Amino acid sequence: MSDHLDRSGYAIPEHTPRKVTLMYLLVLQALPTMGVLALGAPSYAIFDQPIPWMGMSLVIGGVAFFLTYLASYPWRYRIIEGLVAPATWLVLHLAGRV
Repeated sequence: MSDHLDRSGYAIPEHTPRKVTLMYLLVLQALPTMGVLALGAPSYAIFDQPIPWMGMSLVIGGVAFFLTYLASYPWRYRIIEGLVAPATWLVLHLAGRV
């Protein structure tokens, strides 16, 4: 039987899924947050414009989702990581903080 019919679940037979730990999930949320803020916030400060926090939170969630995709995490972790920043913005917005 040829290899393309192998239904083992992984494209690479030697591949083993990465163990999901809280430290990895925190890093995969902190990296996009620092990266997006470091790249986006100075441009708004230079032109003296308010930072669009809703848009920033959506971009942070998208980058976090993409990084968990690259890390080959299961779908539930990708969705959770992608929704942390927008949910944080929503809660702060409803509380009147942002």
